[in-house]
This record gives sequence, structure tokens and C-alpha cells, in this order.
Amino acid sequence: MASEKDAQTIARDTAAKGRNVAEDTTRRMAETAAEATQRGADTASDMMGKATQVAGQVAGQTSDQLNRMMGLSAEAQGEVAQQARENMDVMTQCGSVLMDGMQSIMREWMGFAQEAMARNAEGINAMMRSRSVQDLYAAQSSMVKDEMELLLNRSVKISELSAKTANDAVRRLNARAEGAARQVRRSA
Repeated sequence: MASEKDAQTIARDTAAKGRNVAEDTTRRMAETAAEATQRGADTASDMMGKATQVAGQVAGQTSDQLNRMMGLSAEAQGEVAQQARENMDVMTQCGSVLMDGMQSIMREWMGFAQEAMARNAEGINAMMRSRSVQDLYAAQSSMVKDEMELLLNRSVKISELSAKTANDAVRRLNARAEGAARQVRRSA
């Protein structure tokens, strides 16, 4: 009788410690993921802003230099300016695609954190209902397995979102490059 009460006390103490560790770990993982995603979004936004600004300056300077070097007609200058605007539009579209992708990834990480907290609560409850040390270890093992499975599944989804975002941005750039190449061939 005493050893059963000792086992229950040990099970409750272990479950409480496990709950605290699981909650703390999940909270830290969610905070770290959110911070990393936000830093990535901020960096991408800064890079897009700077890239757009630099590209605009470079396009203007290049257009001016090209016009002077080539002695381009007003019509040709208009075409160069139009191409520069189209390039800037594509860069802006790519930036938009990247930002949308970052937001999707952020939502995925936040969804992971919420689901992990819910699963942790279920796991803690299962550990609290344990009647023996074996039951406690089984519940704890199940909780850890479920957490790792959730993390790996979400990581796969986040990787897929990242790849899709990059592919969408590259597709837009390639479409613009192909359009510019066709236009150059036509005018040559």
C-alpha cells in the first residue's frame, strides 16, 4: 500500500515537472520560431526596400548612360525606360511574393506552437492519470513522440512553403527575363 502511494506521488511529481518542462520548452520553441521568422521578414522587407531603391537608381543611371553612349532616339529611350519600369514592377512583385511566403511560414509556426501547447496539456493530463510508474513512463514517451512527430510534420510543411515561395519568385523573374529577351530579338 505504501509503495503504491509512493508510486502515485512520484508519478504526480514527475508529471508536474514534465508539464513544466514541456510548457517551458514549447513556449521557448514558439518564441524562438516567432523571433526568427520576424527577423527573416524584417530582413526580407529591408532587403526588398533597399533592392528596389538601388535597382531604381541603377536603372535610371544605366538608362541615362546608355542613352548618351548610344545616342538613342526618343522612341528608343522610351523603350528603355519602359523596360526599366517593367523590371522594377517584377522586383516589387517578387518582394510581395516573398513577404506573403514569410507570413505563411509565420502562421505555420504559430499554429505549431498552439497545437504543441494543446498536445502538451493532453500529455500532462495523461501523466497525471497514471496509476503506476510504468503508466507514467508510457504517457511521457507518448507525449514526447507526439511532440517530435508534430515538429517534424510542421517542419516539412514549412520547408514546402519556403520552396514554393522561392519557386514563385523565380518564376516571375524568369518570365520577365524571357519577355525582355523576346523584345530584344524582335527589335534586332
